[in-house]
Formats: sequence, C-alpha cells, structure tokens
Amino acid sequence: MLDLRVETFLCVWKNRSYSRASEELYITQPAVTQHIQYLERHYNSKFFDYSNRKLKLTKAGQLFYKYAISAKVAEKAITDKLHEINGKSKKLSFAATLTIGEFTLAPLLADFIKTFSGYDVTMYVDNTETVLEMLEKGEITFALVEGLFNKGDYETRLLKTASFILIAPVHHRLATKESISLEDLKGETIILREKGSGSREILERGLFDKNYTLEHFGNIIEIGNVNVIKNMVKNGIGLSFMYKDAAIREIREGLLREVVISDFVLEREFNFIHLRNDIVQDEVDMFFSFFHDVGL
Repeated sequence: MLDLRVETFLCVWKNRSYSRASEELYITQPAVTQHIQYLERHYNSKFFDYSNRKLKLTKAGQLFYKYAISAKVAEKAITDKLHEINGKSKKLSFAATLTIGEFTLAPLLADFIKTFSGYDVTMYVDNTETVLEMLEKGEITFALVEGLFNKGDYETRLLKTASFILIAPVHHRLATKESISLEDLKGETIILREKGSGSREILERGLFDKNYTLEHFGNIIEIGNVNVIKNMVKNGIGLSFMYKDAAIREIREGLLREVVISDFVLEREFNFIHLRNDIVQDEVDMFFSFFHDVGL
C-alpha cells in the first residue's frame, strides 16, 4: 500500500491547498501539515513554497512528485497483476481527449477490442485536464491526448500531427472566400469548448502569439459537446475552431465549410502518453503499436 503521507502529498499538490486536501482525505488540516512535515524531515528537503499566495513545488518537490506518482501507478499495476494471477480477467482502462475519442478513434474501436479480446476494456473520453488527472491518479494505463501538456511529466510518443481549423456554415459570407485574415473575424460569434479543454487552450495560445484575445470576436458561446457545436454552426449561430478530424465528415458532405485563415495556421500533435512503469511497459508498447500501425 502507498504510504498515507505520500497520498497526502499528492492530494495537497492536486488541490494546491492544505485545507482542500484535508477535506478530500477526511483528515484534519493539522494532520495534513504533519504528514508533509514528516516527509520533508525524512528527506531533509522542503517540498512546497508559497509565492504570491500560490502553492508551488520546489525543485525537491518536483522530483518527489515524480517519485510519488510513479509509486502510485506501480501500486495499481501490481494490484491488477495479482488479480490476474488469482484468475481474474485482465483489465485495461485508458482515456482519450474529446476529438480523438469521439472522432479519430471511434472507427478503430471495434478492431482494437477484437485485437485485445483478452482484456475487459474501459475507455473514458473527457477534456485534457481531466484525462491527465486520471493518468496521474493511476486510474488509466495510457491516454491519447490532443491538448497541450508538459511532456517532461510523461512518457510521450507522437501519433500524428493534426490541423486546427475554422469552420463556418456553407452560406456564410466568409465561406465563399479563398482565404481570410484574423481581422476579418472581428465581431463574429465564435462557439468554443469549455475552459480546461485542449482545443480551447490551443486557440487561446494561438491568438496570444498573434497579439489577439477572445475579446477580438463579437460574442463567445461556450459548449461542452463537439457535435452540438457543429450543429450550431450548421444552423448559422456562429463559427467555430476545432480539429479537422472532428469536422471532416461534414466538410466532405458539404454541410460545413473550412475557412482558410492566411495569417493563422495551427497544427498540433496527437500524442500517446503514459507514466513510466516497468511492470506494464511491454503491454503499453503493444497498445501503442496498434495505434501506430493502423495509422491513427
């Protein structure tokens, strides 16, 4: 079992708060403080600092965090392997961010399940922030991620490079143009995913690099479902940015139009990520090979 004090450390960092960690762990805040102080004394290192009223990891804390996450993941892997030895079925849990899970991966799932028929497979689909949290908690073995993340925290392998595009109703005034500029979007209604989603962050960072913000647009509508966004665009409610994989069928069928922005070209990686764990490394390699070989 993972030491409770290590669990406390992970919970404090996840919540960026001693008080919220105490609530989640159902222990007192002084107990949380004692657990952290014990670890810091044991390793003769300070793990947390407060800067501008924000909790931050020291360099020692960053190193210990990587150890703690690896230990948590290893504990779950050992538990699962022991269950398999005791005659229970193999279990595989993984996650994908929304575009990959709903559109890129969906046509391949049947073949994936057939290929790994010896496993009870569970796949989660959620935004980047949630998927990374599941991976760090050891709830999933690997993740397929479209968003931005710190590659230094994970074992990362590139699956593909994907285009991030603007879509419009086919009869929109901009849809008939060969290309437009970002300035042409001033005052337009833009339909976006919620905060915490990979696609939302990619758009905001791309705009920032061009010295723009979301305030450049006339109106922002937040919707948490890509299919709903596409239907809203088709009905003329607004324009939207998304990965081309998510809209390729509608574009091919003439239901939506890709609008080329000459001064705003975005391409991002789709990555296969996992935490280092020698116990399941061979299996992880096997799962990655499937996605790589089918040309995801």
